[in-house]
Amino acid sequence: MSAPTTLPPYATNAVRCLTVKPGERFWMICDEAAYHAGLEVCRAAHEAGAETTLTVLPEVTRPLATASAGMLAAVEHTDAILLWEGTNHPVETIHRRAFYDRCAETGCRIAFGANIDASVLEHEMAADYAAIETRCRDFIDALEGATTLRVTAVGGTDLTVRIDGREWKIDDGRIDRPGQFANLPAGEIFIAPVEDSAHGLLVVDRAIAAVGPAGLVDEPVRIEFRRGRVVDVAGGERARAFRDLIRAPGADVIAELGIGTNERARLIGNVMTDEKVLGSAHVAVGYNLGSYGGRNDSPVHCDGCFADATIEADGRVVIDRGAVVSA
Repeated sequence: MSAPTTLPPYATNAVRCLTVKPGERFWMICDEAAYHAGLEVCRAAHEAGAETTLTVLPEVTRPLATASAGMLAAVEHTDAILLWEGTNHPVETIHRRAFYDRCAETGCRIAFGANIDASVLEHEMAADYAAIETRCRDFIDALEGATTLRVTAVGGTDLTVRIDGREWKIDDGRIDRPGQFANLPAGEIFIAPVEDSAHGLLVVDRAIAAVGPAGLVDEPVRIEFRRGRVVDVAGGERARAFRDLIRAPGADVIAELGIGTNERARLIGNVMTDEKVLGSAHVAVGYNLGSYGGRNDSPVHCDGCFADATIEADGRVVIDRGAVVSA
């Protein structure tokens, strides 16, 4: 009998993040492109003592416009789920939201990742997640209690938002509460600003999501906010696509401010990695209900990422390009 092969770091990290325990029922759902990664994660979950199941979504059946009744029913008999897609179809957001809602109802923990490929597994998913947990907590400690944030960056961003009454969310990869949802790869903190509060200029100089094929910007997208809404958009082809996108109901409203905390994340045109980059920040418009903690409904949630972000909390610089500033 051949000796067992070593588990890849991404697989052990995924199982650790989902806090899979002996005797639990673990369900890996993936598409054809992420199939081999799904097998390795199942192997890691099995070694952790879990009962494992693997479901592959055939590409011929996609995109999935609605959630499968059979899959939704199976959630009730599952403790933890990892849904990884190598090929992302934005329209499947509706399908996934139904899945997440069902997990919240039953107490099943769930993580999601899009555009998962060998490079993401080697970098973002192989990070030191214990260090990410510590860094997220340090960032939260620096920002806790603030009511007004000013976000600036060398690319030209100068945006002010209010966050009074809103709660910071930690996406550090640790998914240990019943019904909890998170992304994998992980590595950010985020908050839903008060919807009518954003004022100033956002310059997306790295990547923008949900605008045609997700990817790096052809030239910086300049987005002006007033009273929480987008009032002007300028730039190249991505700016024109973004302008079309925010015509959807509620899509022009500030939704999220996030700060990256993953030291191995890269700005590569994949929102699952771009928004995690240490030293970067991202601002989203559109949907921010549910786990975001906001009040705006929309069929759109679009993130814009920018580099070298500095955060002022109530007039004091607390984070400078990915480092907490000492008091």
